[in-house]
Amino acid sequence: MFCYQHQGASVPDRDPAPPRAQLSWPVTATSYDPKLRTQTTIRTASLQILPQLVSPAAPLQVPTIIVDPQHPVYVLGERLTLRCSAPGGEAVNSYQFYNQHGERVFTETTGLPGGPWLVLTAETGKTGAYSCEYWAVRDGQTIYSARSQPVQVSVLDFPLAPSISEISDPPGKIPITIECSAPPAHMGTRYQFLRQGNVIVSQPSARLQLRQSDLDATGPYTCSYEISVSGRMIQSLPSAPLSIHLTAPPLAPKLSLHPKLPVYLPGEKVTLNCSAPGGEEVAGFRFHLHRGDQTPEELPAASGGAQMELTAQRGNDGSYTCQYWRWEARQEIASENSNRITVSVSDPPGKPSVSLSPDYSAYMAGDRVEINCSAPAGASPVKYGLYENGKPLGSLLGNASSWQKDLQVNGTRNATRSFACTYVDLIQGREVPSYASDPISISVFPAPAAPFLQLIPPLPLYVTGETVTAECVVPAGPYILRAHLVLRDGETLREQLGPQFPLNITPSDSGTYQCRYSSELHRRHLHSPPSEPVPLSVTDPPPQPALSVDPPSGVVSEGLPLLITCMAPGDTSKRRFHFYKDGAEIISGDIGPQISTTEPRTDSMNFSVLTVPWAGPNNTGEFSCGYEVNMSGRWIPSPRSQAVNITVTAWSLPVPLVAGCGGAATALALLLLLICLCRKKTAASRRLSTTYWKSQELRQSRIARRSTDISGVNMCLQQTIEGGWPQAASQDWGLLPKLPAEGPRPGRAAGRAAPPKGQKEEDDADSGAEFEFPDIDPTYAQVTFSCSTFRQGQGLSASLEHVYSTPDL
Repeated sequence: MFCYQHQGASVPDRDPAPPRAQLSWPVTATSYDPKLRTQTTIRTASLQILPQLVSPAAPLQVPTIIVDPQHPVYVLGERLTLRCSAPGGEAVNSYQFYNQHGERVFTETTGLPGGPWLVLTAETGKTGAYSCEYWAVRDGQTIYSARSQPVQVSVLDFPLAPSISEISDPPGKIPITIECSAPPAHMGTRYQFLRQGNVIVSQPSARLQLRQSDLDATGPYTCSYEISVSGRMIQSLPSAPLSIHLTAPPLAPKLSLHPKLPVYLPGEKVTLNCSAPGGEEVAGFRFHLHRGDQTPEELPAASGGAQMELTAQRGNDGSYTCQYWRWEARQEIASENSNRITVSVSDPPGKPSVSLSPDYSAYMAGDRVEINCSAPAGASPVKYGLYENGKPLGSLLGNASSWQKDLQVNGTRNATRSFACTYVDLIQGREVPSYASDPISISVFPAPAAPFLQLIPPLPLYVTGETVTAECVVPAGPYILRAHLVLRDGETLREQLGPQFPLNITPSDSGTYQCRYSSELHRRHLHSPPSEPVPLSVTDPPPQPALSVDPPSGVVSEGLPLLITCMAPGDTSKRRFHFYKDGAEIISGDIGPQISTTEPRTDSMNFSVLTVPWAGPNNTGEFSCGYEVNMSGRWIPSPRSQAVNITVTAWSLPVPLVAGCGGAATALALLLLLICLCRKKTAASRRLSTTYWKSQELRQSRIARRSTDISGVNMCLQQTIEGGWPQAASQDWGLLPKLPAEGPRPGRAAGRAAPPKGQKEEDDADSGAEFEFPDIDPTYAQVTFSCSTFRQGQGLSASLEHVYSTPDL
């Protein structure tokens, strides 16, 4: 039941009678209808308002009710206060409180600060909703407010008392452990242990260990527990008392650790040594492991010895103590606990990771790679170590964690390299090495070898317009060939798939050429080093020569000599001349057995003469010439000269032999001349060749130094009648044979000249002609070449002699 404490006076009825109205009968009223022109009398009841009737007052605002202290549940005997508060500004005459049944339990008529209050003492079964209201008098009327929102009050009996007991084995052995046990179906979340009614500890554990320091702890012990109800911790009733009596324990031993390290790794061996004070009688030792607030865990020790060996691992890290005991009156008396030694066990540092920069799928000999060792997040590395193929390569102190390696291979075979790393982490002041990282393996291949560049054809010098092929020869290797590149003076000219690069060269293409190639290996693009440089020299062809013929008209009678001269521009280069007929080169014997070519006698001579002593029908055609110049060991051909057409015609005499002679005599003389010519052709040709070349060498030596042009070659045919004067020709016929105007020449018989000494008589007799080769003044501006003289005398013998000369410019 609740106990109510209140003060107050008399309270008016909750619902006073409202003002009343009275009815009185009868009441008569008359109405007139103008349309019906009728009058109606209505009898009604009359309403009489009594004087006490007033208009209703405004309603009061709803109050609020609060409980202090505010808990979701209350236990027996707890006191709580209910307060009712009207909104500000309201004139309150009195407050009223109502219980869970709606019964009025308290009325307060005196206004108090903060509203009236009701003090309750919680009792079992008295739970429910409580509310309040207030009333006031306005204009003589009593007005009640509506009731407040209710507050819930829940009352709970105390949880059942726990039991307390000693669980030491054997009983009375120090340390003594007592246990607080909650009744079944009660889940204690926290336990209190009391000695002689005073709380000595409040802890989550239901067990309490009494140590050496509790020697004065003799007396009754009780305990209680707490449960959570609707979020509130409720204390149970106390347990029955437990009597504990402790005696003075022996002095504490000293605990030491070997090896003494700030942290241990799983698997490492640790030795605990417990040393009793000198003079103490010891029956045995015990070791304990302490973890937080839990009851110390006794560790098994072999035969109670003073040493205990541990294998460090997760689960046995914590604080260690030891104690010894002795026997007194057949009771085990344990010493105080020793000093605490903490054994920290930590896993080895996490494995680092190793990476490469640059990261290629394949590496080449000569590549430089950076090997990076990365410790996991949270580590504090103080040193790094690198391993290659399982062998240590070195270490780096501090934060440096990368190595530079130059990769090499032995010979031409590829190699596999494997790298791993470790680091040393600083854990609680101890340098702890990590496990090795997972290895990273790479393949190292021989670097692409330089190719070989060759020029096809391989010549020391090339001529503009020629096609040269630069071929890049790539050595064999494990690569996928992608492209070839040609470089000139270090700059790339062209890139293509094939190894051959045709070049139509000009002088601007001169330079030093190299080549290289691009390839792919394991998706990596590679470039070879350049090949050895190959020089390529280009020159323009020599200037075009000039071709001249004698006779200049290019028309020559059959049987007469023909001279074709090829003149090159003047310089000091060595030359080789070539003559062509109808586009084909003239080889000795191609156009007749009597053809001969004069080659330059010295390096400074810049012309050559093609000689046809006896022109024939096969000499008709288109003639041209060219020459070669020796440059850098190669004979470079010049363009061919302008072509000249040569026409060989049948023999004819265009002028009369003797003025006034008859046609018969003329025909007879010509017939005899032709017979003579045919009979002596071979001998005359042989003598002509000898005579010509001797004179030619002399003349060339005199005029070659000043020759720059060919003025032409002239031929003349002059008829002389024995005993008479030579008839003048119609044009300048050049050098003529030296014939006497009158009488015999010196050294010759009358009518016939004496043969020169050393010359066969029959040759002179056969030729019937005599020639002189006078010295030629090299300052002549123009010299005509040959002259053939026909002399008609006794026996109508005729001879033909041919004289040559070269122009002097």
